[in-house]
Amino acid sequence: MNKNLKNPKNREKINMIRTIYGFFLLGNSLFLFLSFFSFLFHWKNDQSQLDKLFDKEIIAENLLGKIGAILSHYFIYCGIGISAFFFPLLLFLTGIIILFEGRFLRNKYQSIICKFLFFSIWIPITFYLILPENGILSGIFGFEIGNFLISLFGKVGLGILVLTSIILYFIIIFRITTPKLKNGIKKKIQYVHEDMGWIIQLWELLKNFFNYRKTDLSIDDNPPFFEKKEIKNSIINPPILSSSKNEDFLSSTSEKNLENNKKKIIHLLNYYKITVDKIKATIGPTITLYEIFPQVGVRISKIKNLEKEIALNLSALSIRIIAPIPGKGSVGIEIPNNKRSLVYMKNILDSEESLKKSHKMELPISLGKTVFNEIFMIDLAKIPHLLIAGSTGQGKSVGLNAMIVFLLYKKKPEDIKFILIDPKKVELSIYKKISKSYFAFLPNSINPIITNIHEVIDILNSLCKEMDNRYSLLERAMVRNIQEYNGKYEKKYHLPYIILIIDEFADLSLSFKKKQIEIYITRLAQLARAVGIHLIIATQRPSVDVITGLIKSNFPARIAFRVSSKIDSITILDCTGAEQLIGKGDLLFSNKNELIRLQGPFIDLSDIQKIVDFYGKNAFKKNGYFFLPVPDDNKYQ
Repeated sequence: MNKNLKNPKNREKINMIRTIYGFFLLGNSLFLFLSFFSFLFHWKNDQSQLDKLFDKEIIAENLLGKIGAILSHYFIYCGIGISAFFFPLLLFLTGIIILFEGRFLRNKYQSIICKFLFFSIWIPITFYLILPENGILSGIFGFEIGNFLISLFGKVGLGILVLTSIILYFIIIFRITTPKLKNGIKKKIQYVHEDMGWIIQLWELLKNFFNYRKTDLSIDDNPPFFEKKEIKNSIINPPILSSSKNEDFLSSTSEKNLENNKKKIIHLLNYYKITVDKIKATIGPTITLYEIFPQVGVRISKIKNLEKEIALNLSALSIRIIAPIPGKGSVGIEIPNNKRSLVYMKNILDSEESLKKSHKMELPISLGKTVFNEIFMIDLAKIPHLLIAGSTGQGKSVGLNAMIVFLLYKKKPEDIKFILIDPKKVELSIYKKISKSYFAFLPNSINPIITNIHEVIDILNSLCKEMDNRYSLLERAMVRNIQEYNGKYEKKYHLPYIILIIDEFADLSLSFKKKQIEIYITRLAQLARAVGIHLIIATQRPSVDVITGLIKSNFPARIAFRVSSKIDSITILDCTGAEQLIGKGDLLFSNKNELIRLQGPFIDLSDIQKIVDFYGKNAFKKNGYFFLPVPDDNKYQ
């Protein structure tokens, strides 16, 4: 070996190999660091595109492209979480040692590796214990090891273990002994006593100053724009709707059928050696929920695997098993009623339950009734956007009409403005009569309802400019959201809520302006909540190319009507179940990992016409047109 090194040619060759290898490690460390750093911001959008490595049309948002996104996914998400940053650091140190033959770093190299190994294990477990919801910090390694340790020691025990391990680590590294610890504590106490004098004097000065300001200037503790104002009723003798009948769910499913179904379910479960304590039935408008309370020790998966057998035994079209029902110690089996009862819009609007629930909501919307015959309400201002999907003829358009009608009943025209985008040109044309009072217009526009693709680009661009203008107003007024702004300047500068409704998003997403439309929609979904701009998007094609990962991540609240396959259900809800619905307004509402089955309200076309005629007449002539800013085609492209 020494002879080879003495030879100048061999020495030059070794130096060249060392240089190449060193720069190779430095380049890899930079590549990994940039891809990991970019992954922290774009992992949600890139995660759904990892399987499309060679698809040229799919562009990853990671700074280092698809390779960077894949490497980051496996190192951080599937690996050790945020501790993966130790890999590029280790490669960088190794490259420096090889290139410059650093003796100091070489001596410390083994201890650095040991420290990296310790923190690569300690950090994921600690992050899983402190922030279990942020899986990207702990990775799958931290999740699995943390779960295993919690099952052994419990959360408190794991916390003690983590704290003890880091204390022992610092004792070993810094060689802390008892005499050193005592001397350090004594010095700290002396420093604190010396520094406390001027802190106490400063506190007394501040206290006297604020007491003087309070007594002399008499500041009001309750500013007027934070006071709660009485809600005035905006309805002026609303029209009487014809399509209303008393819903009698019990008559649709007789007691004999209920008892027979209970016996059949218990008999089938006993056949498969599944013992049940009791079974309870709740009759809803569309389905009957049978709650099964299994005995201790029964595996829930055994009941869930009997889905087809139960459907066959009860002669049902389709059943849905909820195992278990959240918040209850039971398993739910949803079976369609032989005769389904419609939930009429008038019965919801006239009910006291609806008035009580919507009283404190800014933008109340009724989605129908639950299995327990309770009216289900959401506040669009809190959600803040809604994504709707379902096959053709399953109730999407009726659901959109019910939402618009409910908002018309509950809000004044000066409080709310609609922007309706209808690529099919016929679904939302009935609302043209109320366009003057309730619509937001583009300057010099002719059609109140947007049907042309070029007008869609203009209205979205203009809406983004309106959003920016509103944020400037909030900044000058020193308030955080539209509620505080309207409370402060209600009489002078009142800002209405703007609701953008798109009836068929698939037609827009398949156009030649797809990327531009997606940028506008994403920007509005991310930022527009605080300034009172909300989106309701409906589509009949819930596929990945229509509902992309970028759009899904900004729409946490979603409604799924009946779809044709499990894949479509997973695309819209991130779980199966929508393919087992029975149509005609039967829907699943998902928000914050909570899944609720509802029967949507039905409203007839003649009733919508009555409401539109009523609100389009002389009652609201004082309200003029509401114009958005002039669109700028060069912005956000």
